[in-house]
Amino acid sequence: MPRMKAIRGLRVRPEVLDPGEVICPPYDVISPEMHRQLLDHSPHNAVRWILGENPGGPLDEEVYRSCGEALRSALAEERLLREEKPSLYRYQIRYSDPSGAESVLHGILAAVEARPWGEGVFNHEEIRPHTLENLIEQARCTTIDTGVVMLTCEGLESALSEVGVGIETGELLFERQDWQGDVHALRRLDDPELVAQLESRLESIPSAVADGHHRYTTAMTLGQEAEFPGAKLVLAFLCDLHQPGLKIRPTHRVWTWKTEKNVSSEQVRDRLVAVLDDGEGDPWSIEIPSGEAVKLHCRQDASRPTLSRRLQDAIDEFGELGAVATPHQSNVAREILNGSEMGVFCQLPPLGRDEFWTRVLAGEIFPPKTTFFEPKISTGLVARFIDEEDLK
Repeated sequence: MPRMKAIRGLRVRPEVLDPGEVICPPYDVISPEMHRQLLDHSPHNAVRWILGENPGGPLDEEVYRSCGEALRSALAEERLLREEKPSLYRYQIRYSDPSGAESVLHGILAAVEARPWGEGVFNHEEIRPHTLENLIEQARCTTIDTGVVMLTCEGLESALSEVGVGIETGELLFERQDWQGDVHALRRLDDPELVAQLESRLESIPSAVADGHHRYTTAMTLGQEAEFPGAKLVLAFLCDLHQPGLKIRPTHRVWTWKTEKNVSSEQVRDRLVAVLDDGEGDPWSIEIPSGEAVKLHCRQDASRPTLSRRLQDAIDEFGELGAVATPHQSNVAREILNGSEMGVFCQLPPLGRDEFWTRVLAGEIFPPKTTFFEPKISTGLVARFIDEEDLK
């Protein structure tokens, strides 16, 4: 039951500036190399609103304040505009997945009330205190909301059709290609009667955070502070869990350690095989440095914790082996493994949609980086100030 709200948000003036020059990925997937590419792509790219001008440099109060100033300058110079009426948006992204196949994701983009977990929005991932502290500091310094929380649910498109909203409903504001070739289409819904119907209908649909737990928690925190009246809301994209364009990719696990730990890679691997191989179900594997992969299987059901949780519990039996690395790509994981004296690389299967939804509604909390939803929702589509209201 997410309370999605139409807002007078900030967006690019397409007649002045190509929105494709502005759109960029969310902060947490931008490497220093990608940061530089985005800066080179356009002097107007929204990476300047979230990470500043210095790829790989420290992120501190000065950088964050410059990010807020960059967005305000874009508004003052009329590269951005504020909507005349509170609006929701039909948003669609057409992208190529890792296999090269084209996929399309669509849903509703607006703002959502940042209420306590379980009151309409469910969480499924542990919150990392350090990440949350950094995002709170960033929000306080920039006083802007640019990152989009990704929410997923069941039955969204049927609910939208009940109030007469299809995939192509609304005024087309732009359809543009971004720096890496993905095509973004944004349509505005600002008829007051339709907006009211949408807000009411969406509130009856339970949703879960697919991506953006820390951004949502940041809004819950700052929404209690009088100087940030706009922080009671956070930008959010709501989409149907079962649409083909939404992918749930696995996040792999790599543990590495020194020989001083007095436990070998073989010992850890053999223990994991003994306690985690179900003999049937989804295939996965374990590798050790310079060793062949061992094939295992996992029955994915909600009667026991996720494989990632059971895996972490089994690793903990050996004491502290160091922080886990969670790459999405197997080749990256293998490089980490083979550059270490001791280690194990667990190449995990993706979590099924039905299993994900069942576990979320049951209140289960996964270890960090258990899931990786794709595509990521871009920054630069719509923005807000959190030090002022934007509902009227």
